[in-house]
Amino acid sequence: MSEFDVPLFHFSRGEFVEADYQDPLLEDYRNNPLLEALPPIWDDKTVVNKLASKPIFNASERDLPVHLRLHCVQRISRDFFRPLSRHLELQQSISRLIRDGYVGRNPLTPNYAFRARKDAYDLIMQGNTSGYPVNTPTSAGFALVGISGIGKSSSLLRILQMYPQVILHRKYRGQDMPAPFQIVWLKMDCPHDGSIRGLCLNFLLAVDSLVGTKYYKKNVTKNPDELLPLMAQAAAVHCLGVLVIDEIQNLQEAKDDRAAQMLNFFVQLVNTIGLPVILVGTYKALPALNGEFRNARRNSGQGDATWHHFKNDEEWTWLLQGLWKYQWTDKKVELDQEFIDVMYEESQGISDIAIKLFMLTQWRALDKEIESVTPGLIRSVAKDRLTLIRPALEALRSGKKAQIQKFADIYDSVSIDDYLDRIEAEQRQAERLELIRTELGYDVTEQTINEVSAWLIEAGVAQVIASQAAEEVTKVHLHELDEIDLHKEALKFALQKQVALVSNSAQQHSKSKPKVMPSEPNDLRVIVSQGRKKKLSAYDSLKATGYIKNPMEFLG
Repeated sequence: MSEFDVPLFHFSRGEFVEADYQDPLLEDYRNNPLLEALPPIWDDKTVVNKLASKPIFNASERDLPVHLRLHCVQRISRDFFRPLSRHLELQQSISRLIRDGYVGRNPLTPNYAFRARKDAYDLIMQGNTSGYPVNTPTSAGFALVGISGIGKSSSLLRILQMYPQVILHRKYRGQDMPAPFQIVWLKMDCPHDGSIRGLCLNFLLAVDSLVGTKYYKKNVTKNPDELLPLMAQAAAVHCLGVLVIDEIQNLQEAKDDRAAQMLNFFVQLVNTIGLPVILVGTYKALPALNGEFRNARRNSGQGDATWHHFKNDEEWTWLLQGLWKYQWTDKKVELDQEFIDVMYEESQGISDIAIKLFMLTQWRALDKEIESVTPGLIRSVAKDRLTLIRPALEALRSGKKAQIQKFADIYDSVSIDDYLDRIEAEQRQAERLELIRTELGYDVTEQTINEVSAWLIEAGVAQVIASQAAEEVTKVHLHELDEIDLHKEALKFALQKQVALVSNSAQQHSKSKPKVMPSEPNDLRVIVSQGRKKKLSAYDSLKATGYIKNPMEFLG
């Protein structure tokens, strides 16, 4: 088989790094290179800042020709991400899951590589899931199920990409590593026909692509019963941290008992090599998950995640507040309750639909030379452009179970336990939303101050001066935040403030001691003194001699 005969399929890509071992700060995670090579365990504030993503935006772009602005609008779907409470909860689950799975799999234990190859293969072939020499983790994995378009896959991928995908290990404390490549995560789609053979071959092909092996080429002609243990073997040898199978509702298309067989195999992966598995799908996947996999994860410490559509509440408003900044129409309109309500009514709280509807409305406005977005325009675009999903949205809007059940991707059968769990989840949601608001700012003004202040601190400005400069400049330009370069203005203010502090410090120093004129030509006091003779301010004198850099250098 030539290299051109290898089938093409999509799997998610991440970062390839060389191991940098750090103290994990918890005793049960120490002395294990797989755990010490992972990033630190982040707190929620750090996660909020890592996840948040803002499209490039300048108000001056509203003056560009229409054909260019149409492209600017596209940035929203590509780059906009607003952290919500469910994202913090999902990140915490994944963080615990990966680490708990590695606790019982230390490659420095005797004969690890041999056992990983042989035992995983033999036990899967025999159907024997007991006796494997690893500590089976308490976290078997979990299912992430939710309404189509709510952001399950994109959010999960964004969280996974906070971790390196492949870590190269050379030596750990002077000792050679038996398995040089550690694949931290692998996310792939369930084949559209629910084929086990297709899943296994895609897995082997993904591993080959990541670490340069030849599993696919050597095993492409084998049947599913032969491929399943090979898949387990490859996962064990390359220290896979978590396996994510998306679009798991495709198992509904599997013939005979293949769905049960595949889910049972995932259970065996957990029991034999301690590999956590996350299954992702729409509500349509629930029947397939109510068997072996559910039993296996019943005692899981993570718990399944169910993502319903948003309610028209504070989180929905928070999402729209972040989205509403990005307007490339001739005139910007402010977000008010009427816009919040109409966006909810036309999208039924499905975030992906809301974001696309906002984009489509701007495209319609630009194309028809309408100067701004209006509630009526949003309704018109929803009526014309969301025709394929309108029946499902109408079913949700009705609130009638009989109608909603017709659409398996949006239907959720809720038990009393699920209802109680949802009440508890809503309480946690309020707490997390408060943390997110505190970190990013409650309103546009506060968010702008925090963002500019953080930028100044990163550029080397002292925290006190950075906070003062950001607050002052934002208040001065409160009604033109989109029209000016706040970073540039704040940096100018900060530099002037620092020069003033230097000058005041020099004056205080001169008053407290007998005046002795410094003789060193590079002394700041000499430079300032000589500048005064030329009728130059202290700022201009220091700038002329190179002590103050041009702010534009930091704005690239």
